[in-house]
Amino acid sequence: MEIAHQAFRKMIFSRSLQQQTLVSLFSGGLLSLSYLNADLYLFAWFAFVPLLMVINQVGLKRTYWLGMVFGIGFYTSAAYWVVDFLMLSKGYGKVVSVIWAIIFWLYCAQLTALVALIFNTLKRRTPIHEFLIFPLVVVTLYSIFPMLFSVQLGESQSRFLSAIQATEFVGVYGLDAMIALANIVLFRLFSSLRFRTLASNNVSTQAQGLNRYYVFSGLVLIVWFAYGVFANWSWEKKIEHWETARVGIVQPNEAPSLEYLNVFPGYSRAYPPEMEMTERLASGGAELVVWPEARYKAYFDRLHVRAVYKDSISKLKTNLLFQDIERVSDDSGERPYHQYNVAGMIDTKGNLIGHYQKIKRVAFGEYVPLVSDFPKARGVVEGFFGKFLNEMEKGSSYQSFGAADLRIIPLICYETMFPEFVAGAVEKAETGNILVGLSSNGWFGTTVQPYQHVNASVLRAVENRLPLVHAVNNGPSVAVQANGKIIFMSDYHQAGGYIVDIPYSKDNQGSFFSLHPYLFIYSVYFLLSMLIFLSLSPVRTFHHRLT
Repeated sequence: MEIAHQAFRKMIFSRSLQQQTLVSLFSGGLLSLSYLNADLYLFAWFAFVPLLMVINQVGLKRTYWLGMVFGIGFYTSAAYWVVDFLMLSKGYGKVVSVIWAIIFWLYCAQLTALVALIFNTLKRRTPIHEFLIFPLVVVTLYSIFPMLFSVQLGESQSRFLSAIQATEFVGVYGLDAMIALANIVLFRLFSSLRFRTLASNNVSTQAQGLNRYYVFSGLVLIVWFAYGVFANWSWEKKIEHWETARVGIVQPNEAPSLEYLNVFPGYSRAYPPEMEMTERLASGGAELVVWPEARYKAYFDRLHVRAVYKDSISKLKTNLLFQDIERVSDDSGERPYHQYNVAGMIDTKGNLIGHYQKIKRVAFGEYVPLVSDFPKARGVVEGFFGKFLNEMEKGSSYQSFGAADLRIIPLICYETMFPEFVAGAVEKAETGNILVGLSSNGWFGTTVQPYQHVNASVLRAVENRLPLVHAVNNGPSVAVQANGKIIFMSDYHQAGGYIVDIPYSKDNQGSFFSLHPYLFIYSVYFLLSMLIFLSLSPVRTFHHRLT
């Protein structure tokens, strides 16, 4: 063990580009573990340390390279599912899919390359300490870097209940900052071991360990976690006294297809498999049944489908929340119709009491960025993306639906990934007391991506202090308490129906973050802008020694 330890330390402190590259790759791989398995959340709190060790005291070109290698190590591991996604959504063979995936991973790796580059640049050109610089850079870059599938560091922490409670004030961005702060503190502590010997382990070294930067940073982390422990305990006690709603979750487990799909044998548009399962769930006492995003139902297009739904649901005496496609005639004559991805709510009498048109659309899946309004350019892009691209119009407003004492705030698939967007939906709803996500992640095959999606959505429950039900076509579907505790998770890639008793409060209508979702992140942007302004002054080199 001692030999291995010495070899590792030698590699960490090596000036060899080859060894530094391997360390950076290893560092990115460490971070990916938290995303591949939610129970390995602790790795995120020190995964950046090896990268920080090797970019310390190297030039900016090498810094950029090592940061990119870190990103490659992370994304090729945590987002390996891109290969499956391309094979299913585009119909590519494995070789072509891998080539396109490599391009995607290289693009994503620019995020961590920029984090490393900007951090080292600001550290050397401003007098501000690295304990502040690194969290500011990490939070900013992770929030603004354009990604098809967004990722935040805090989304790997869904099982670490003590760590996620304070997001009710600052959102997942505050958790990102804490993870970054822990990494930079550990880096500095670890790097100082290089210079320590038994002879120098005296009073001055002990005083160095009590440096004000360490003390302040340690206090910030202690306060964060102390509040987390207290808040988690407090919310558990509070939730014990809440009422519960019996919610049924339907999980059809439909396979994705680029071809037009007819109904399942033995069923019809008016009586899909989901309706049969709804009958069973209603007989089990479900007050609300949730269908995930799945194949086209024709509810909004065909009168007889609506009539049969009304008759069926009124007999079951339950409420139904479902997803479908709505087609609206185009009066301008440019297109036959406009399509919307819609969540519809049917009450116990079988009446449609409202529908929500999806606002946050998936780029290159539901719309084409920049070129949607230019027919010729859109045609070229549509030709490339093929049948996977099914262009949808953007909805115009948030909605909330009533079901018994519940006030449901619907979110369709991709929308659960955006903290400010969900907070805006909660704030606009005013009386909303439960978040419900409707998703279909079948395009990612049997990979870990659907787990990553629902784990990210757990943060939305804590940020807004509302329970969450996330129904997923292929699973896993989850039910989450307002403190982030997962009280139900369905089987993955298994068709079925599930009943969950969800604790909720009529009086609980959001959090500080729900009201002020941009306060923390805009403050971070402002502080980093000030640092960049300082860095533009005449070049000076600053050494951030903890003395």
